[in-house]
Amino acid sequence: MKTRTIEILHRIMTAQYPVKAERLAAEFNVSQRTIRQEVLEANIWLSSKKLPEIRTIRNKGFSLKLENDKQVRLETEIKEVKDGFLNRRERIFDLVLAIAYSRNPIHLNKKEEEFQISKSTLDEDMRRLRATLVSYGIEIVSYGKQGLVYKGSERSIRTMIYDFINQNLGMTDFFMNQDAQLTPAQKIFFHYFPLAEIKKIEEIYSNKLLKQEDDIYKKQILLFTLIWIQRIRKHEFISAINWKNTEIKDSSFSAFIDYMITEFQLDNVPQVERNYLRFTIETFNARDISNSIEWVQAQLLTIQLIQFVENETHIPFHLKEEALFENLYKHMAALIIRIKHAIQVMNPLKENIRTNYFPIHRAVTHFVPTIEEVIGGKILEDEIAFLVIHFSTIASVIKRDLNYVYQSVVVCNHGMATGNLLAENLKEKFPQIEITAVLSSKEIELVDKLDVDLVFSTFQLNYRNKPLLVIDPILTETNILVIEDFLKRNEELQRLKPNSHESTQLFTQIIGVMEESGGRVDRIIYGKLEKLFEINNLEINKREIQPMLKDILTDSNIMIKEK
Repeated sequence: MKTRTIEILHRIMTAQYPVKAERLAAEFNVSQRTIRQEVLEANIWLSSKKLPEIRTIRNKGFSLKLENDKQVRLETEIKEVKDGFLNRRERIFDLVLAIAYSRNPIHLNKKEEEFQISKSTLDEDMRRLRATLVSYGIEIVSYGKQGLVYKGSERSIRTMIYDFINQNLGMTDFFMNQDAQLTPAQKIFFHYFPLAEIKKIEEIYSNKLLKQEDDIYKKQILLFTLIWIQRIRKHEFISAINWKNTEIKDSSFSAFIDYMITEFQLDNVPQVERNYLRFTIETFNARDISNSIEWVQAQLLTIQLIQFVENETHIPFHLKEEALFENLYKHMAALIIRIKHAIQVMNPLKENIRTNYFPIHRAVTHFVPTIEEVIGGKILEDEIAFLVIHFSTIASVIKRDLNYVYQSVVVCNHGMATGNLLAENLKEKFPQIEITAVLSSKEIELVDKLDVDLVFSTFQLNYRNKPLLVIDPILTETNILVIEDFLKRNEELQRLKPNSHESTQLFTQIIGVMEESGGRVDRIIYGKLEKLFEINNLEINKREIQPMLKDILTDSNIMIKEK
């Protein structure tokens, strides 16, 4: 029986008078036809238990009258059935782990049958889960036969899983007796994380890592290592673009990772994953973070802050994300502790930082209320300046490989030829101006739909949404100075873009790889091309690739399969 069937049965059983289908339909927010179907299913179940069935009394409704002994027996039967059902919190926990780790595709109609709930109930579960995942920057999407999958940063996905497990289990007891009475949440957890594997990781940790944390942190390290292993098994990897891909020399840590890879038979674990796990374990330092909640807060706030500042400033911080994340996380962890203990720090350079790095400072300032809401304290201007320093340092490194550009549009009232003339003159005199489109006066409404920041026009426009400069199509010394002043006044709108010669170099390298292959794309050639894209900071969305050779990619990345 479904949970709703039980609830309807219990409602009729406890009513002193017959209950009409119309009233039940209103209470359970379903049709009267659905109510009658639920009553029919309840009667089939009652009959199987050799108990009296629900009666339909004409013009009065449904009624179920039982003798005392049968009433007690029915209540016992209902309790046993209810004990086998999961509540909403437990169902959502199961969905989180199932989407992350299930070996079979997750489809909602199958989960509906498994949970024994109605479609509307499961839809509400999914609505709440999706709303919760927004704070992690994660979406749930459906890929047909592949089922439900997470869409978002792999680092965010792992942090989210870690957070959900801690919320549902508290301080997980990894050493509990397997015969102990388990709660529904524990049963869900041990379904995806077998106790034998947990004990194996604990043994490897104790034998291979020289630096041992206390028991509380040890359990959290083991939990995150479990999460890491299961995601590696699913071939869900951290992007090599977003994390360090060079080998770190540390005999103790290397032995721990190598032994784990061997014991759990993990194939082709990238170096980037080894470095990521090392960094994550090091963040569980008792001197920095007092509990797992603060650890999650620091992780998520760091991820969200980087994404927010990148979106606001258009500086591609993801190109150097590994260095920025590590340093910013450590600062965020310390900041949380300082704010919660009302410890203030002084930054004598704060005014200088605000002036010289204004776009970054403004973006960080706009994000500060989010941090304050999470940690429950006020962040001073001195702390903001320290956060800006981390971004400005990385921005300086990025700028060496990138150019500043103004994404612009030209609007002309004298025919397209005049507009094209102005566009070419602007590009010739100001290489930093990138013209996205040349529009006529009749197309002015398109400006707001284009991804541009500046508008150049040959005639006066009634337009106020973006900075506008009216200029003659033929540039003179006088209006060149006007344009320079206009660009300077709108410096905060500059964007960083890769140097164009890098694209040419990449194209030449791809041609070289293809010549080497003789036109054939096998596993080795595919790997070289993938590596080439990573070196050039181009991330591949493998889910959008539909490979034609089964031996190139794993099944999880193949969208079209031969029947």
